[in-house]
Amino acid sequence: MLKLKLSQLKPGMRLAKDVILPDGRLLLLAGFVVKPMYLRKLEAFKVEYVYVEEGYFEPIDELEEERLYSHAAATIKSIFAMTSRNRDTDIIPVKDTVNDILNKVMENETVMLQLTGIRDIDNYTFLHSVDVCIYSIIIGKKLGYGKDPLMTLGMGAILHDIGKCKVPIDILQKPDKLSDEEFHQMKLHTVYGCEIIKNSYQLGTKIANIAFQHHEKWDGSGYPMGISENGIDPLSRIVALADVYDALTSDRVYKKRELPHVAAEYIKNNSGTLFDPFIVDLFVESIAMYAEGTLVLLSTGEVGSVVSSGKIGESRQKISVFSNKAGPPVLQPYIVDLNKHSDVEIVEVFV
Repeated sequence: MLKLKLSQLKPGMRLAKDVILPDGRLLLLAGFVVKPMYLRKLEAFKVEYVYVEEGYFEPIDELEEERLYSHAAATIKSIFAMTSRNRDTDIIPVKDTVNDILNKVMENETVMLQLTGIRDIDNYTFLHSVDVCIYSIIIGKKLGYGKDPLMTLGMGAILHDIGKCKVPIDILQKPDKLSDEEFHQMKLHTVYGCEIIKNSYQLGTKIANIAFQHHEKWDGSGYPMGISENGIDPLSRIVALADVYDALTSDRVYKKRELPHVAAEYIKNNSGTLFDPFIVDLFVESIAMYAEGTLVLLSTGEVGSVVSSGKIGESRQKISVFSNKAGPPVLQPYIVDLNKHSDVEIVEVFV
């Protein structure tokens, strides 16, 4: 067994010990073969070193979708940086990125979904923007939108928070509740974003409107205008839901993330109040948060992969268990049907 710094870790090595965060959360399991996306996850959580099995190496190629996701995040980070300095920037790379995401979603949305959710607090806004873009395009696809509306939706989704580059960083990263004045400044990111998109990038009203309206609520309790129901642009309603779902399932400076089915329950409970009920129903029907192959930890200490997918809001899948953190080694994988074991829950998801 070797102890390696993160800079020494390579895709294809196999972990010899569980990777546990300082707060006790299990990040990766012993026995996992390191993939490029796991390296990004370790970097995101600032893990300094890991233990690997000496002499084990398995050639691992990075998926095209993984490269696309990383490139998309880097592109958005660059756009935010240039905009915050009031410097002219080229929007073409963003259009190309959204077009690539759109094409991949049309090919295989499940693979793109499995890439979401890896982010660190410092880069939250950029990775969040990519995730919201993926979720929004998937919903738009289910609505039957054609290529042009999907591109508009995707551009609005990936740029929905561009106005945050004009909000003071101490407000964006404040770990405590914002004061009334700070919250007022935060809310202005919707106005800033609309102005930036129209004036700097000349992308048109529909895309700018998504940045402007993505915090409006179905019951009129949102901002900046307090409009409600069908007064809210349909594309903005989609991005609003994707935005909240991704925020709930992410670690933030002021809270730990929720598991997907817990976040889904919040969304379902607020259908018809905060969210367009039709969009909520479509979200429930179209986005499988525990897709086949997802690695999960059960409340029993058993670890396995989902063998029958479930829709958002459901945690009652069939799990093929291959390890048991609280018991003897599993020599032969076996199935645990959560529908038949109401006392067993998914307590962690491994990306």
